[in-house]
Amino acid sequence: MSPGAPVVVLEGVRARDGAGEEGRPRGALSGLSLALGPGVHAVLGAPEDGTLALAEVLAGRAAPLAGRVLVGGRDPFRSAATRAQIGVLAATPELPEGASVASSMSFALRARGAPASGAAALLEPLGVAPLLARRTASLSFSEARAVELSLALGVPRPLLLCLVEPFADVAVPSPEPVRERLRALAAAGACVVLVTSSTVDASALADRIHVLDRGVIARTEPGAGDRLAAAPGADPPGAGRPEVEIHVLVHERAPDAPGARALAAALASAPAVRAGAWEQGPAETSSTLRIRAADREAAALAILDAAAREDVTLIAISSPPPSMHDVRAATALHLAAVRSRRPFGAPAIEGAAPLPSAPQGPFAVAAFDAQAPLGPAAPLSPPSDGPSAPAGAPMSAHSDAAAGGRIGADSPGADGSPHATETGRHDGG
Repeated sequence: MSPGAPVVVLEGVRARDGAGEEGRPRGALSGLSLALGPGVHAVLGAPEDGTLALAEVLAGRAAPLAGRVLVGGRDPFRSAATRAQIGVLAATPELPEGASVASSMSFALRARGAPASGAAALLEPLGVAPLLARRTASLSFSEARAVELSLALGVPRPLLLCLVEPFADVAVPSPEPVRERLRALAAAGACVVLVTSSTVDASALADRIHVLDRGVIARTEPGAGDRLAAAPGADPPGAGRPEVEIHVLVHERAPDAPGARALAAALASAPAVRAGAWEQGPAETSSTLRIRAADREAAALAILDAAAREDVTLIAISSPPPSMHDVRAATALHLAAVRSRRPFGAPAIEGAAPLPSAPQGPFAVAAFDAQAPLGPAAPLSPPSDGPSAPAGAPMSAHSDAAAGGRIGADSPGADGSPHATETGRHDGG
């Protein structure tokens, strides 16, 4: 393999998994083309999008129905030597047969040409060395996956590590040793592919995040993950970086005491805040204020300063990662424009081409525009028709064409209060 060449190449790959009931397919790849170099890559999606089918062909455990898969320039399904350089954590444990974990691991190590005595050295860094003396049949699902993960991380001179949900249902005391090992392997030239439905895991470790949507890579984003809930190219004009969302849980001490409304009004003119919305909690003792900002730290300081000025009691401030629903909603808007420009399943080495400007996903409830100061906030009237977004929906601008409404404030009314609008959800298609 020449320097600078991709480690993993997929060309027009069509494949199906056998993860459904009675071996029926649960997901499939639809002419997927992708090239991955050294580093940590997260493939973000659900089994129905073809994540498990992708893991099977990358690991060489199944041949594609059409197209070509190359790892280090060779077909992993046909080359045993290539498979020996691939570390695999499957969706379900597949440990070699053996009466004990020690004998199972020894068999696997001998098969890859490594000393059988090295089993303990693989388990110790993950903090699961006591499993070595256990009977293989006595292991729980997560314990068996922990043993398989240790084997995957111990592959000598790996070309590829293909790991399905390595931070879920894995009985390791801490994920940090796993992250450190994966970073070290990637720095040494391995291609690490995390197949996951967790935006948290993808954002925490990956250099690049590839969103798999119904069998094709729909988009690719930097590993920070801040752009996952926004269509590519959807940053507001003049924005230096993608927006972040901050949730503020506010204690409503009494009906006449300052609370989320007062905090929202105080933040409306804060330079660090672009937009926001609040919603009353079910018990009416707390409310959630959601803030959009370009800089997380600056916005947090503005929130604390405004809370102190207005005598508002804060319970917590958090910055939640986008959910898969958020990612799907933004990706659907992206695909609607991109699919008319390039053939379905065209190569996506660096992700789909960004859009010049695109609306973002769903939202509802009271909101304000951070550029216009707020007067006393008035309660919102319930929507007359159409579904409203549940609590926790992502804060995002939505075009009239996409959902028949927009979030934000219209010009202030006669009393100085904003006219907040409501819209139904856009389910991402």
